Amino acid sequence: MTNNTDIAGTTHDRTRYRNAMGPRGVIGVMTPGPNVNVENEMMDMRPEGVVNAIDRYYVPNQSIGEDEDWTIIMKHVAANLDDSVERLSEALIDHLVLAMSSQSFMGGVRGSFALLDHLREKSGVDVSMGAQAAEQALKEVGARRVALVTPYYPVIEKNAASYFEGRGFEVVHVEGLKCRSIVEVGSQTPDRLRSAVTVANSFNPDAIIQLGTNLRFGEVAPVLEEELGKPVWAVGTVIYWHALRAMKIDDQLEGFGSLLAKH
Repeated sequence: MTNNTDIAGTTHDRTRYRNAMGPRGVIGVMTPGPNVNVENEMMDMRPEGVVNAIDRYYVPNQSIGEDEDWTIIMKHVAANLDDSVERLSEALIDHLVLAMSSQSFMGGVRGSFALLDHLREKSGVDVSMGAQAAEQALKEVGARRVALVTPYYPVIEKNAASYFEGRGFEVVHVEGLKCRSIVEVGSQTPDRLRSAVTVANSFNPDAIIQLGTNLRFGEVAPVLEEELGKPVWAVGTVIYWHALRAMKIDDQLEGFGSLLAKH
């Protein structure tokens, strides 16, 4: 792999060694610049012997007042993902995570799998994204009726619903918070998230999934899951669970909900 900014004489040694801090694997995590919560939640979820390599690709903290503003954010993501993969590839990562769930749903089923194939080819390793990770988790517990809680506007939610419905699930409700920027997404309180889940649950889903990795939902979800007696998942947890299981790391971790504890 080469980069247009390489200085003359630069080499890219691809010899693999076992990382001393992460002998079980190095996970490359891509996340937008304004998105800080998922980075730290995924650090908390690391089992012994696994390390995360983080790359923060450029996305503006766009003021959001309508669908078009989210479209602009998505255009920035598409323009900057490949550079992010190149930077992480210099760490000789064992697995790649896209820690931004919205991009994984763009274009519905076809667009999502096209992105997955592209990131696999670009990185040379297997990839975990929100769409496929959520699908696998739902199949794991036999859930078919799904409710979504998101920070988004309808342009993103329609793509997410299209993906799930295209893969055989029924989306019974989408509760969108319509946050006004990515940084505002990260400011949502447990009470606000609990209220959104209460509305979503009133539609009697088999499972509730929160999208939008900058929502701090990782600690809220297990509490609500216990209260409601059904799967309530933070998408960041779902993605990281998918990555670990794809790497044949089967550790069952407490404190993050039933998915990591039992599956």
